[in-house]
Amino acid sequence: MYLPPQLRTKEWRRFFAGCALGMITGYILFVFINDQLHEHLEEENIQLSTELNELETKYDHLLNAEKEEDEQRNEALTIQEISPSFTNTKALQIDKLTQHELSFMVRKQLESITGESIEEIADHSELILSAIEGKPFVIEDFTYKLEVVQLIISNRVDLKLKISIES
Repeated sequence: MYLPPQLRTKEWRRFFAGCALGMITGYILFVFINDQLHEHLEEENIQLSTELNELETKYDHLLNAEKEEDEQRNEALTIQEISPSFTNTKALQIDKLTQHELSFMVRKQLESITGESIEEIADHSELILSAIEGKPFVIEDFTYKLEVVQLIISNRVDLKLKISIES
């Protein structure tokens, strides 16, 4: 490569060598400082993402706790199940299968009240009585009439029923 004679002097060589060393030193300093800043930002990012995950988890737990409390309050104020029991099965010698079928029919008859408000059902308890007492239940060519002896309305509707057989 041809260099003009004025650039062959020591001053110009020192100048170009200084420029080259200065650029290399500047680049190394730039990379070092950039790496330090990037490392600092990465640590801050990890810390903030961890904090965000913790806050999201707390928020989800609070929402779930609130939903569970609402569900428990709603369950406490609504009818969950119907539980019929019979008082005179031994006297009439009614077998367990017939008792089970009668219980199923009573539950089927009253299934519309599950999930309803306890206060609402308590106000209309006469409808429950008339729905059970007014309907004949037919099982295997026998007709059974049920009479409500006791009615307890809470989360669970407890019915104590007296069975009579009609011919």
